[in-house]
Amino acid sequence: MTTLPYDDAGKVRVTAVVPIEHSDEGAGAVRVTAVVPIKHYEERFLREAFASLFAQTSPTWRAAVVVEPGDVEHFRGVLAAELADPRIELCANEGGKLAGAINTGIRRAASDFVAILLADDAWEPHAVAVLERDIAAHPGVDFFHSARRAVDDDGRPQGGIMPARQTVEVAAFPWGSPVKHLLCFRRAKALAVGGIDETLDSVGPDDYDFPWTMADHGARFRAIAECLYVYRDHRSGYRLTTHLTRSRHTRALVRIMRKHGVGWWTTFQRVRAARREYLQQCLYRNALDQWVRERLGLGSRAIWRQRYP
Repeated sequence: MTTLPYDDAGKVRVTAVVPIEHSDEGAGAVRVTAVVPIKHYEERFLREAFASLFAQTSPTWRAAVVVEPGDVEHFRGVLAAELADPRIELCANEGGKLAGAINTGIRRAASDFVAILLADDAWEPHAVAVLERDIAAHPGVDFFHSARRAVDDDGRPQGGIMPARQTVEVAAFPWGSPVKHLLCFRRAKALAVGGIDETLDSVGPDDYDFPWTMADHGARFRAIAECLYVYRDHRSGYRLTTHLTRSRHTRALVRIMRKHGVGWWTTFQRVRAARREYLQQCLYRNALDQWVRERLGLGSRAIWRQRYP
């Protein structure tokens, strides 16, 4: 039995990797494949992400770990213990950027549903069991999304549990995605809409544009009340939210809005709101600001942390 990687305070702790003994018999019962894209990573967070998979109360999951082609051998070494479990497959990104990595995992999955696990986050121990339960109970649903909670670099809780939004309407997306991690979606439907858009930058193609696209194509959504996802709001390692410049985030947001036919005034309001909120997390205003600060040893801008309810 695998020890759960959570202490009494809710902090994720690293445990030894102990693969769960299982048989390939009944492999058809596997409903969920975790896609784990990895590029920049902090090793302790990476270990905790995999520890959360090994801690699942249901052992009938699979995982597709997707890395850049030139990094395959590196990660064979880094993840040697984890890859000893036959449920985990390491593969090279067949596309571009974050979107391409997730698409590669979607194509590699043999299960009907695919879920995303980012390498600095974690799943709660009952995540797979709850997903399996709801997939079986609601065969018409294409996209499940759950409540989540945030932790800091050291696993300390940041606020309480953030509930999943019960109603998902296309009209809500211009003001922010009503669909948050844990994201679990029907593989066939995802492939039918073209997967994650690889023409977009690595800012929101997975948790903003993709569910929006699925909604545009009539996907049926269902909120899961249980908290299944642990989102790590960290500053000790590379993170797309903080290390990509604010100008790059802004351009990516505008691109997504235009793609979905949102008018200029609504786009302007959305960008203005984003700059007052989550875009304050960006460590650099633009590429020039980053270049100057790095060359002169000035460090990044002051760290701003999002407040969680």
